[in-house]
Amino acid sequence: MNKLISILASTVIAVSAMMTTSGTIKTSADADAVSASTEKTTYTIQDVRNLQGFILAKPVEEDLTGKPYDLNGDDRWDVYDLCLMRREVLKNPNTAYDNDTLVIYFSRTGNTEKIAEYLIDITNADSYVIEAAVPYSDADIKYQDDNCRANKEQNDKAVRPEIANPIASIDSYDTIFLGYPIWWGQEPRIIDTFLESYDFSDKTVIPFCTSASSGIATSEKNIKALVPIGNQLEGRRFSSGATKEDVKAWYDTLPLNEEKSDNKLKISVNGTELTATLEDNSSAQALTELLKQGNITVDMSDYGNFEKVGNLPQSLPKNDEKITTVPGDIILYQGNKITIYYAENTWDFTKLGHINNITQEELKNLLGDGDVTVSLSIS
Repeated sequence: MNKLISILASTVIAVSAMMTTSGTIKTSADADAVSASTEKTTYTIQDVRNLQGFILAKPVEEDLTGKPYDLNGDDRWDVYDLCLMRREVLKNPNTAYDNDTLVIYFSRTGNTEKIAEYLIDITNADSYVIEAAVPYSDADIKYQDDNCRANKEQNDKAVRPEIANPIASIDSYDTIFLGYPIWWGQEPRIIDTFLESYDFSDKTVIPFCTSASSGIATSEKNIKALVPIGNQLEGRRFSSGATKEDVKAWYDTLPLNEEKSDNKLKISVNGTELTATLEDNSSAQALTELLKQGNITVDMSDYGNFEKVGNLPQSLPKNDEKITTVPGDIILYQGNKITIYYAENTWDFTKLGHINNITQEELKNLLGDGDVTVSLSIS
């Protein structure tokens, strides 16, 4: 999805109240006007960019004289026209959204923003800025004050600060860079708000942060444990003095341009076909090679009211680390057992993959309370 379209998606949410409470066009007369104005016009992303620039009083390279940008026929160009144009662009099946990378960041003092802008320039990625509905003041982040807002938030893991103008969707992106400052050794709670608002189960997520001295490791663990993520790559901490060359050097080390396997793990349970995204580790690769020799049937039993577990026909290499599972995680245990989690558990495991597009309740109902036979294959 194009950067501008992504940003405008959140604009539509904010402006929808100007239309009606249901988000539809105000009157049938307006609907007729829009239909007539767009009947012979195919709008492009550049048109959206032009109109947005005009509304924001920004310089526009193209001569806009005579452009058909009054979509509702009220003799003026405004945000209402912008929303209508965006809708027309999204309806156009010939519009190409070929950018699969998104840089998302929250920045209070500008340090993270600087790194994010370097990254956007290096990758030509789309971007989205996380902004608090109630902005953080200087006093809010004065860490010497135990009663400051950020201090209270960081001490309460349940706090979820509201985001202003949330992005409508991240579905069209494969790779997401997530940037934030380190507050009290961790990611700001507003990052947790963002993560819990979208589905990352089939995304590659790459954290990056800025701090005076604290590392990124704790926040990476928090992010991994908070929501299902398809593939979380190792992130990087940057100082306030980091240069574009520093960011480029890090980016060049990331395994983003390596050939990726399109293999998906297929799981058949009681006649229902599920699909899982596999991890990028030697354990998942060994499972893939094993399944290429033929499908595997595993008799699984319930354990601990949080997982189904069964024996594999042979052992796989282990890549154990302490993991807090989430529903849908597929785990290798002791090298020769495969488990499907429908609840949380923390232990030293090897993650093999994660089942896509299924809720905890749906998964638990599908697996049932007793024994279950599962068929594994590679698509």
